[in-house]
Amino acid sequence: MKKKAFRGNVVLPDRIIDRGVILIEKERIAGVYAHQSEIEDRGVEFIDYGETLIGPGLIDLHLHGALGKDVMDCREESLRQIALHQARCGVTGFLATTVSASLESILEAVEIIQKTIKSQFDQQLPSEILGVYIEGPFLSKQQKGAQDPDSIKEMGEIDVDHLIKAVHDLKAIISLAPEVDDNLRYIPRLKKHGFIVAVGHSNATYEQALEGFDKGICHATHLFNAMSGFDHREPGVVGAVLDSDDVSAELIADGIHVHPAALRLTVARKSTDKLCLVTDSLKAAGAGDGTYRWGKMEIEVRGPRATMKNTDVLAGSVLSLNQAVKNMIDWTGISVNQAINMASLNPARVLGLEEEIGSIQTGKMANLTIFDKEFVVLETVLRGKTVFKQ
Repeated sequence: MKKKAFRGNVVLPDRIIDRGVILIEKERIAGVYAHQSEIEDRGVEFIDYGETLIGPGLIDLHLHGALGKDVMDCREESLRQIALHQARCGVTGFLATTVSASLESILEAVEIIQKTIKSQFDQQLPSEILGVYIEGPFLSKQQKGAQDPDSIKEMGEIDVDHLIKAVHDLKAIISLAPEVDDNLRYIPRLKKHGFIVAVGHSNATYEQALEGFDKGICHATHLFNAMSGFDHREPGVVGAVLDSDDVSAELIADGIHVHPAALRLTVARKSTDKLCLVTDSLKAAGAGDGTYRWGKMEIEVRGPRATMKNTDVLAGSVLSLNQAVKNMIDWTGISVNQAINMASLNPARVLGLEEEIGSIQTGKMANLTIFDKEFVVLETVLRGKTVFKQ
């Protein structure tokens, strides 16, 4: 196979190489150069992208659906459609995310995710499913958000047994409320079996959250949303996450879930290396305004806002990850590198995949996103192959 070289403004984790060159051989990055003249191999096909940004493929840790399809449909075709939308947004890898439902339904979704992952390259999925995100049902009813309250339950031994068996060797995040019933005592076992345990949909006090961190919680599900907020006398889960340097956190940077001022305060307090941009996107993403069925509930989408029908309760988003990157730059003043890291390298680190994906570096997978100056995705490259092009 002929080698390819992409030329443009190459976004590395700590700097941008103006008019740099990325050499691609088969699925991987064979080299990163400041000048085209450094490549001596005459058998290289050069593709010049002008003044565009060439960044790493984006990674969305937390999304439920797109194009009218949902992970809980438990269908391979739904996952394919979701992957198609992600490629359009510059996302080359994502976690398929479940919601609070019966354990049987969640296990069925995990089974389909497993099956799809095993065949995704034969089927040429345009965005890679990296694993599963179990969001619920082991949550707090006081902080249920848009989760089905009838499905929320305490965690039990049988639940853990079934989840460990179903997830097996998948990369997996599981979100839970550490203060609820016996949830806390199962955290070490989940961690032992490879789960990344997150605090989410939790009404824990500051001290209860810290106890969860001591047990093995190392991540936070959509920081600020569906969790006990910060108060000067009771800092809550938000305060505990912001006060704990080792805990990574997700942010939905749409200006609806989290006010830009809160984004700025978070960046000021917490290292951007520990922050991950996510969309928490619903089946309405990419599908337009309307009313959508979500389990037993209905969701109304009007413009950028998705709410439970006839309420003001937010229900995920229709945000795209490339737009979240732009929003963070515009609203917080962080660098292009930092914002893109929050949607690529940092999520890869959370999953323990940073040696393979998440940044532009020799030897890593050739997962790339080409943006214009407004962060509109012009092209998405997965393992050296173009999977989306404007």
